[in-house]
Amino acid sequence: MVRKFMYIVSTMLLMFSITACNSTIQVKPSDIDQIKLELVSYSKLPNGNAYTVKLRNLSKFKIAQNDIYLSYLIKTTSGGRTNDFKVMARNNKLNIKPNEEIFVDLFAPIEEFAGNQKLDTETPYIEIIGYLEEVKEERRFQKTGQIDYFK
Repeated sequence: MVRKFMYIVSTMLLMFSITACNSTIQVKPSDIDQIKLELVSYSKLPNGNAYTVKLRNLSKFKIAQNDIYLSYLIKTTSGGRTNDFKVMARNNKLNIKPNEEIFVDLFAPIEEFAGNQKLDTETPYIEIIGYLEEVKEERRFQKTGQIDYFK
């Protein structure tokens, strides 16, 4: 009887340890939607355009690493297309916890866009690429769009 009881208890413990070791986080698109970017300030300076953007992590996951970029769309007859020239945010941070917010600065030098009528400099295009919980390819996320898209 004791032997049977020990067998049942050890089997249950083994099953529990196997399932505990195999647990992986399940990131859904709704979790990524909880990563918010907001334009806090914009300044047109003699040497370029300066932006301050607030990143708020309202998800339940830590943002282990991220990069934020700003670019101006290229105007086309059918609307616009993305621009390969991007500026990367400064003052970024690793390991942004849930409900934490940070402020990053972006600067677009005037020589990169002055006089180019094909660039839509009135509506900045923002991109964030990052990893939730840890830097692994399966934890990578990306969001791209006009700043209003991220609210």
